[in-house]
Amino acid sequence: MYARGIKRGIDVCAAMLILVIGFIPMVLVSVLIKIDSPGPVLFKQKRIGKDGKVFTILKFRSMIDELPQAINILRGDMSFVGPRPPLTYHPWPINEYTPEQKRMFEVRPGITGWAQVHGRKDVEWHKRIEMNVWYVDHISFLLDLKIIFMTVFKVLSNADNENVKETVSK
Repeated sequence: MYARGIKRGIDVCAAMLILVIGFIPMVLVSVLIKIDSPGPVLFKQKRIGKDGKVFTILKFRSMIDELPQAINILRGDMSFVGPRPPLTYHPWPINEYTPEQKRMFEVRPGITGWAQVHGRKDVEWHKRIEMNVWYVDHISFLLDLKIIFMTVFKVLSNADNENVKETVSK
């Protein structure tokens, strides 16, 4: 029940709130990016989303880059919590995922997720995907709340945010 209607309702309400509260900071960041360098303010990239469908993720070209993903949430491409959406070609194309690995695409991808709060860049891809599938099997309001609090702690403490080694694709 939570994963269908309630989770989406919470996502939409929170995304609208973030966009309203973050409107002025987003405009300021946009102006600063334009002043700093030529080119578009938003970085757009193809990612694999729910049910293996490709969507365009939005990010600022620099600093506070996840904020525009609230638009992706309103569009229905993403959720606040879920597996991070992989690139269409990395760690490998969708047709090279095993049937078990493809289960991570049963839910909307998230801005943060279970794999992100358990190592982020220090976790090899196959292990990240295992954690994403674990999340799909255990999705709940309390788990999402736990992931959000863990994410806030990781961001504020800058934990697990350094590239310490190259992650292995398979």
